[in-house]
Amino acid sequence: MNRIDRLSAILVQLQSRSLIKANDIAERFEISLRTVYRDIRALEEAGIPIIGNPGIGYSLIKGFKLPPLMFTQAEAIAFLTAEKLVNELTDAGSIEHYNSGMDKIRAIMGYADKDILENVETSISVFKTCKSEIYKTNMLQPILQSVHKRKRINITYFSDYKQETSEREIEPIGIFFSRTNWYLAAFCLKRKDYRTFRIDRIETIVETEKAYTTQHPSLKNFMDNTRRTQNLEEIVIRLPKDKEKIIGDDKYYYGLILKKDAGQSVELTFLTFSIDKFAHWYLSFADIATIISSEKFKDKVRNIIQSISP
Repeated sequence: MNRIDRLSAILVQLQSRSLIKANDIAERFEISLRTVYRDIRALEEAGIPIIGNPGIGYSLIKGFKLPPLMFTQAEAIAFLTAEKLVNELTDAGSIEHYNSGMDKIRAIMGYADKDILENVETSISVFKTCKSEIYKTNMLQPILQSVHKRKRINITYFSDYKQETSEREIEPIGIFFSRTNWYLAAFCLKRKDYRTFRIDRIETIVETEKAYTTQHPSLKNFMDNTRRTQNLEEIVIRLPKDKEKIIGDDKYYYGLILKKDAGQSVELTFLTFSIDKFAHWYLSFADIATIISSEKFKDKVRNIIQSISP
């Protein structure tokens, strides 16, 4: 990206946030902090009213607006791609709002660019699964509104582990998507602790006017802490390189964190929450894979084999 394009992009970034840190700009455009400071100074010299300093962050003077910029074809196609994912993997409210936004994007595009979008649209698709229908109910928007307003919600939740339904009053801190499922991270008033709920197992959501009583960590901090404190089991298996294709992308679903070359073989290291589920998956290709570790995992596989032996 040349400097003119970068300065324009930084200006757009400043208009899109109330405060932008120099580190955020540096990471976004892969430039040094010194270059960030020079670019900010160049924008100021061009008459852009920027306030702030390198130690805190930058923002535009309140009320300052530039005419809307036209989207590039590549940006519009990226939005179109995202629209396909939103339509299949989010809830009814998110779909409605995103489609409304896409209509506004299309409205300001030229005829030639609109034709390109119409042609490209038929070349992008997301394979439908049962999840596509599960998330058509309006779940994500009420949760995100709760986070924004800092108001509690009541949920009816089905626990697959206990096979029972319970009522919970919670203070949500965010949602995240992992492996085909949406999850809600929240402080549970009933358990007096943080919990993670699979959103497709939430049967009802009722918004309340009760304000949060606790200052919660950010979603990022919550997830980082969860990774550190959860009792994850490390499992290492080895299999011939020409057989790795048999397990395909399932290895990512089951927690692959490291792939190591071992001559004619490959060693795969996984972190898993459930040895039991991992063991049942492993048995589907056990004839071509050797367990390197752990002993607990080996014992689990032996027990399963013994239980099915005549």
